[in-house]
Amino acid sequence: MKHKGILALFAAAAIGVGAFALNTHTPTSYFFVPGSGASVLTAEAAASPSASAVARAVKKAYSGGYIPDYKLSKDEIKTRYGVDSSLYSSAYAQVPMISARVDEIVIFKAKNSDSKKKILAAVKQYQKKLKDDRMQYPSNLLKIQGSKVYKKGRYICFFMMGDVSKSIEESGTEAEIIKEYQNQNKKAVNAVKKAIK
Repeated sequence: MKHKGILALFAAAAIGVGAFALNTHTPTSYFFVPGSGASVLTAEAAASPSASAVARAVKKAYSGGYIPDYKLSKDEIKTRYGVDSSLYSSAYAQVPMISARVDEIVIFKAKNSDSKKKILAAVKQYQKKLKDDRMQYPSNLLKIQGSKVYKKGRYICFFMMGDVSKSIEESGTEAEIIKEYQNQNKKAVNAVKKAIK
């Protein structure tokens, strides 16, 4: 009887160690629960969502006021922002199909710290190019000045979103209008902060 008890303890210990090893060494973001037919998202994956998942959170923050409706391909992203797909693990970029609008959302999830620096430099250069371009529609010039480059962890974002109230647009100073556009972009920044724990 004693031998059987000892063997039972060893078996339980082996199962426990095996379960621990599976949980700590599985490289994927999901693990399968035997008998449940379901995969469970790990805490690590939930804290490090894809660029598309973060973009969905941003869209939700703007509700019916979300304008961008054309998603860029990897080639279009490289042409527009100068960021090669080898630098990121995921990316999401969307612009309006109507050229009269400049609303824009770009989210990169860099592969590492080195690629993050390169992506950030490229996005900042893109923003500078927009701000220096005086051939824009007059109604868009101040919106561009209020655009936002934001980084958190491995994520680099560019936002040019939202609209100002008619009263501020008609009677506000340029500085007040730019400030209001900056406040509009804070909605996107706050959404990213919540999405990335």
